[in-house]
Amino acid sequence: MPVMDEFREEREALKKKGLKEKISYYAYYYKWHAVAVVALAAVAISLIVNFVNNKDWAFYVCLINTTDFPDAEKYVESFAEYAGIDTDEYELVFDTSMYIDTEEMGMESVSSFQKLAAYTAAGDLDVMIASPQVFQQYANGQTFWDLSRLLSPEQFSRLEPYFYYVDQAVIDAQLQASETGMAYEAEYPDPTRPEAMEQPVPVGIYLKNCKTLKENYYFRDDEVVLGIYVNSSRCETALKFLEFITRD
Repeated sequence: MPVMDEFREEREALKKKGLKEKISYYAYYYKWHAVAVVALAAVAISLIVNFVNNKDWAFYVCLINTTDFPDAEKYVESFAEYAGIDTDEYELVFDTSMYIDTEEMGMESVSSFQKLAAYTAAGDLDVMIASPQVFQQYANGQTFWDLSRLLSPEQFSRLEPYFYYVDQAVIDAQLQASETGMAYEAEYPDPTRPEAMEQPVPVGIYLKNCKTLKENYYFRDDEVVLGIYVNSSRCETALKFLEFITRD
């Protein structure tokens, strides 16, 4: 019997069956159509909601290898109040979605590197907080501000014991090798020993205390370093954040 004739017979027989049998029939033959329709509807609704509720970012900090505690949202709100940011109009992003293992580059690490690269290129990021191992991946690539140019004399003096340094001489040698196509294997000096460097530049701050920050975020690494992105368009807010988290 042709397939279409068989199909018509099934449909005719279905008319004589009860509600339960009809539901089972349609669930069997049309479930994936229904799933597709529901999925498309969900995507459409999500896009509409995001468009309607979309707010400009007033600040974006990426906290690598970090988990937020239940009260973290209140912490963000307290920073917004401290910085004078209207959260009805602007959004503050404390992004804890990224995980990077510098020793074993799994899919999650690769995905996080890609996300950071895209957001950095777009100029969306203001601050990074990460382990020294992760931070080093970016610190020697002129990613972060020279803090001697950004901090006030009082701030510089207060935070100087916690600086993370890079050697500008090593960075310059890397750039020259890249431009000339020469092989060059950089030897990065200890970031806590500027006296061992030719041209020490403070580009990060070890967050040694910061009690309130650590009460709201769990850092998987024993040590974390903060840096302010050199292409950030919200440096004043980034400095406010640094001031906010180093009060205690």
